[in-house]
Amino acid sequence: LFNKGAIDALFNLVPSATALGSCFTFHPQEGIILPDCLQVIQISFSSTILGQFTEEFRFSVNGSPEPVTLTIRGCVVGPTFHFNVPSLRFGDVSFGFPRTLSCRLTNTSLVSMTFNLRVPGDGLGEPSVTSFVQISGNTCPSWRRGAQGHVEPTEFTITPCRGTIRSQGFLDIQVTLCSNTVKRYELALVVDVDGVGKEVLALLLTGRCVVPPLRVLNPVMTFGRCFIKFPYQQMLTLVNDSDLPGCYGVLPQ
Repeated sequence: LFNKGAIDALFNLVPSATALGSCFTFHPQEGIILPDCLQVIQISFSSTILGQFTEEFRFSVNGSPEPVTLTIRGCVVGPTFHFNVPSLRFGDVSFGFPRTLSCRLTNTSLVSMTFNLRVPGDGLGEPSVTSFVQISGNTCPSWRRGAQGHVEPTEFTITPCRGTIRSQGFLDIQVTLCSNTVKRYELALVVDVDGVGKEVLALLLTGRCVVPPLRVLNPVMTFGRCFIKFPYQQMLTLVNDSDLPGCYGVLPQ
């Protein structure tokens, strides 16, 4: 503010009544300016509202019938960022065998961004069970169809699922699918940005869970005549003709 008059000017900022006006901070908000002198005012701005704006501020000057008006124009934009791949395609995955794919999230803006990653449509139940856990005991519920209840398991794991990327920085993301459901997948990895919005960016996830058709090489085993209370042994051979690993367990007889 510049005082062109011949006497001291007592000024103060008129409080703004708009939502965007509350995002501005003036320092100092009041004071006295000597004749032919000026007062430097520092203006700080932090907005959670995206888009272009025009905001007017008024300074009341003691003895002046008209206030001094300051107009501020600008545009609030969110951070710009992208994935380095158009999609993550898991292809055919075997039931209970995790498969991990990687992607990179790059922040191309001049400010840091805090994000959260999630997969809408993934199950809300307990984490899916890997084949390594399944073979530790065939009493695991995932062995029996329908034993998991009505809540589908959480089958996608994102590492890291939350973080902050500095300006012009990047972060490598690992997405693991461990399927306990025989079906096709066509979901999305979405990015929520703090202070900006939900699902600002999405990355396609596709795949299919299959169960390899294991077979018994000799489906009929003949022990013949056996003496009572005398143990006998024979070898049973299981064959996996597919390109995917298979997991098996002997059910209680």
